[in-house]
Amino acid sequence: MRRLALSRSAAAAATALVAVAAVLAACGSQEPAESGETIRFDIPAGASKLVDAGKDVPGVPQRIEGTVGDTVEVTNHDAELQVVSGFPVNPGQTLTIPLNRAGTYEVECSAHEDDSLTMVVSP
Repeated sequence: MRRLALSRSAAAAATALVAVAAVLAACGSQEPAESGETIRFDIPAGASKLVDAGKDVPGVPQRIEGTVGDTVEVTNHDAELQVVSGFPVNPGQTLTIPLNRAGTYEVECSAHEDDSLTMVVSP
């Protein structure tokens, strides 16, 4: 029987895919929310440099609170790729995340030194 060896980067990519699948199952799908409000925040230019220096990034919340049916919209104005809730957000790109299931979720956010963001979704 042949055994395939995975590189660390391949193993990390596989782990990231599992995490993204879990977040999608918890927070929603790619379908737009039928009703609700849009919760917007921008990742400002220079965010990566601030994070690298151990500083807070202005305008990027540590916690987002919404209701099922709301949508989170994130626009990356930084020159570097950012990751929010497991999704890559290229410079100039806007990511839309529908909030379809109630719960509290700890998700990835590269615009924070600790790489985390709390999303609280009420019924």
